[in-house]
Amino acid sequence: MPAENKIFSFYRVPERTTKPRATGLTMLEGDIKLDVAGMNWVHDLVEWGGDYIDFFKVNRHMMFQPRQLVAKKIQFLKEHFIQPYLGGGATEVAVRQGCVELLWQESQELGIGVIEVSSTHLPWTVEEKVKMVKKAQEAGFLVFVEVGKKRIGDTGGPKERMPIPEVIREMKECLNAGAFKVTYEYTEIVKLLEEEAGIKCLLEVAGAVGADNIMFEVPVTHWRDVSPYVALYIEHFGANVNIGDVDPSHVIQIEVDRCRFWS
Repeated sequence: MPAENKIFSFYRVPERTTKPRATGLTMLEGDIKLDVAGMNWVHDLVEWGGDYIDFFKVNRHMMFQPRQLVAKKIQFLKEHFIQPYLGGGATEVAVRQGCVELLWQESQELGIGVIEVSSTHLPWTVEEKVKMVKKAQEAGFLVFVEVGKKRIGDTGGPKERMPIPEVIREMKECLNAGAFKVTYEYTEIVKLLEEEAGIKCLLEVAGAVGADNIMFEVPVTHWRDVSPYVALYIEHFGANVNIGDVDPSHVIQIEVDRCRFWS
């Protein structure tokens, strides 16, 4: 949004990238936590915070909404330069059920051109993951790759976070394979920051891979629990850090923080 279209435009704030942008990205978790998320909500979301939203995750909740409504949402978002983004969990389920091609075909029919490749539950090697990245690219998708595991420490999940050298290796190999960005799984970051050298390790990953190449996730929860992660990312990587899994209600607050207007 041009400065002249905003109130108090005389304030000095950090320069922000504008859409379509390659850094300073904000990816929404979509309508996963809403009670009612019809077209009125999407209209309000875009009118209120559309300038600051780059990607909108199409999640499993949309499977249970009328197809016509989902198609209308996707079309409206794209008209306002917000790209629908198929989360990695959808493809992981499709891999298990043997219907990846059908999933990707229908996604493209709906107008989804961005997908995430992940192995948060699948026991894939880096090589298998890279192969899926290339396959998605060949199918015509812009590809994000999520690195890390969910449910660390829980029954059936890994006992520990990924070692930093493995994180760096996987991120680099996926980027070299053509991924647009790599997404650092929130659960991995949580475990990392519980350690005394956690911030140092996070900076090591960003230094080796390039912070601009990473989408740093935040938890989908109350703002009081989200804000420390947002503040940490902005402090170390600047106003144009890429932030993912954002609750729709937090879009403006994150923009306020990016521009250093903390209360």
